[in-house]
Amino acid sequence: MKKRIIIGVGISVFFIYFVVRNTDCRNIVSIISTGSYWWVMPAIIGYTLSFVFRAFRWKYLFAPVKTFSPKNLFPSLIMGFAANSIFPMRFGEIMRAYIVGKKYGISKSSAFATIVLERIMDGISVILLFLLIMPFLPALPSWTRTLLSIAIIFFIGALISASVMILKKDYVKFLRRIPFIKDTWKEKIVSKASSFIIGLGTIADKKNFSMAIFYSFIVWIFETLNLFFLIKVVGINVSLPVAVFILFVVAIGVSIPAAPSSIGTFEFFLVGGMVFFGIAKEQALAAGLIVHVIGVVYILLLGLYYFLKEGISYKEITAGQ
Repeated sequence: MKKRIIIGVGISVFFIYFVVRNTDCRNIVSIISTGSYWWVMPAIIGYTLSFVFRAFRWKYLFAPVKTFSPKNLFPSLIMGFAANSIFPMRFGEIMRAYIVGKKYGISKSSAFATIVLERIMDGISVILLFLLIMPFLPALPSWTRTLLSIAIIFFIGALISASVMILKKDYVKFLRRIPFIKDTWKEKIVSKASSFIIGLGTIADKKNFSMAIFYSFIVWIFETLNLFFLIKVVGINVSLPVAVFILFVVAIGVSIPAAPSSIGTFEFFLVGGMVFFGIAKEQALAAGLIVHVIGVVYILLLGLYYFLKEGISYKEITAGQ
């Protein structure tokens, strides 16, 4: 954890430096203090619904492992996202797999595989939404095409890799031939790998995979609405296609491991996406801070509620890793 913290903070400091340099902090504070905060209510509704539909999607991703209702999965989902706001390097994903695995008596490796697949689907959904709105945007800078190309290669490549693992799942038997490792450890590796592959099983099921993709689109539509409403707090009015573009840039940017809640990377990429459309850097940064803080505070409060309700502690989770 200490190494994760050091690396994550270092990455965040790097991006914070570049996003705040040459800005007037007093102007940013003035913009934030005079915002129209009644836009927060529709934004929170959209944000909440995005998590509701994430729970529906997770149900279909879990189908090869165990049958769940979205209601069963929602608390673990929220606790995982809340943990990402506290711990660096997306430790909340591991925490979420541990919580749902322990609570329902399933393999934590299988649970973690569904989260990996969830992240792949998030990336692909954002890419597809971006491609759909491209005709409604002005000519984009070259860095956008580079970012899109990298995202396509990474997420489509990850989906292909996961598909190959499903189709060639017997390959894990070759893990037993790894030299210089005790047989007991080899069996543990094979067991974990086999459970992980089972968790990717939705890829091989047309119905469940289609439903998961469908809910992924719904999730990111509501994520877009959340951003669309919150940036109005500081008087930024953009079209929905522009909001999708900004969200695309942010979504790819925050995939970079950083300090808790993607501090620094979130603001840097959000400002970068907005500045292209002629929005002043200080106004964009003010909007980014509002979007980030409101989102983090909301999910932390919701996560704290479920942590207390479920009686789960950080010490218990780390002891189980």
